[in-house]
Amino acid sequence: MKYIWQEKLEKKVKDYLEDFSASHDFYHAKRVRDNALRITKQVKCDEEVLIAAALLHDTGYKGHDDHKHHFQYSIEIARKWLPEVDFPASKLDDVIEAIRLHDNFAWGHDGEKTDHIETKILQDADRIEALGAIGTARIAYYYGERGLPIITDKPVPESKEVFLDHSFLDALDRISVKDYENLNFPYSKKIAEKRYQFTKNFLIELQGELRSDDL
Repeated sequence: MKYIWQEKLEKKVKDYLEDFSASHDFYHAKRVRDNALRITKQVKCDEEVLIAAALLHDTGYKGHDDHKHHFQYSIEIARKWLPEVDFPASKLDDVIEAIRLHDNFAWGHDGEKTDHIETKILQDADRIEALGAIGTARIAYYYGERGLPIITDKPVPESKEVFLDHSFLDALDRISVKDYENLNFPYSKKIAEKRYQFTKNFLIELQGELRSDDL
């Protein structure tokens, strides 16, 4: 089912993110939305809240170098755009909450737990998008455009940050292990299993090829 406001919002997001980084573009938002809707086959929620949050969750990356707090800028956009597309006002706060916590997992930097169902679905849908061939390509693109190395001799800092400005290899390791193991719902793991195996095998192959004795 497509809601009356949905087409208007999709156009706004698509136009806004046109020519923006492929790691967080409109098509990323669409894939996250689709992942989220797959999860709802087993997990009940407010679909309108979930769709709106999925479409808007990463819009805050554009125009800001402070990527860690991109959710704050996404919230600003949500507060402006959702009334403009006649999104139900009574559901706005739930969209904001899902965006606020979409990257802040219970095991992450702030350790903030939540029972907000749309948030938990969005977290899983976004993590699924970070796995598999698409996820690996997105992470490589993101780290490459920021000038970060594939591998470095610098030690990985002791941190609960989901993403560190360290290396592509470290990012893959965090995503392939932590993201999959900490998905909120068993059905999310079922959806993500094939992608997880791809990323895990890619990581093993990459680590092997980067060993000095194999060069």
